[in-house]
Amino acid sequence: MPGRTAVERDALFLDELPQTPRVSSVHAYHLLHAFSSAADAWHIPAPAPATHATDDQHEAPPQPAPDARPPDAADEQLIAELAKDGRATVAELARATGRSPAAITRRLDRLRATAALRLAVDFVPELLGYHLLVRFWLRVAPGQLGTVGTALAAHPEIPFAAATTGPSNLVATGMFHDTDELYRYLDHRIGALPGVQSIEPPILREVKRLTCNNASR
Repeated sequence: MPGRTAVERDALFLDELPQTPRVSSVHAYHLLHAFSSAADAWHIPAPAPATHATDDQHEAPPQPAPDARPPDAADEQLIAELAKDGRATVAELARATGRSPAAITRRLDRLRATAALRLAVDFVPELLGYHLLVRFWLRVAPGQLGTVGTALAAHPEIPFAAATTGPSNLVATGMFHDTDELYRYLDHRIGALPGVQSIEPPILREVKRLTCNNASR
């Protein structure tokens, strides 16, 4: 719950929720580490591999490594403007930061190339045929937590995976077209990962999305 003080959090869990009608129990967990996805466009099929290299591919010079220096004050100002409106144009960002559009473009390219800035598209899953939203709670052997989390984040079915506190030490969100696809994923993909001791995959109906540092169920 970002933005809340410790007193406000305690009041919510100790005073407000217990007095809410029909609430019989509350479980709160803290996200320890979010695993980066191998593909931001997880819902877009990967292009087919080339069958042979073209002359252009043979002659293309190696690309320089991205500048990995940490974000400076100007970068932080740019990121803050994007946090207000992720759809802001380069021209709007230039006006808000007092810099030229060319300078903004260069900074955006560098921040994205070094993963200091990552852009995501929020959409209604049903529009692309994903009718099942699943929250996976996994119990993973402690020595395999990083391996399993990284593997899950690389699966195109999983847009989010993170280590968490609680009886289940890894939580992930999956999107599927139907129950047959979910079954195949459970049987062939997630169940084959080493170190997975148990899986609880409740199917959810998403009411509202909210980015936060805590996971609850």
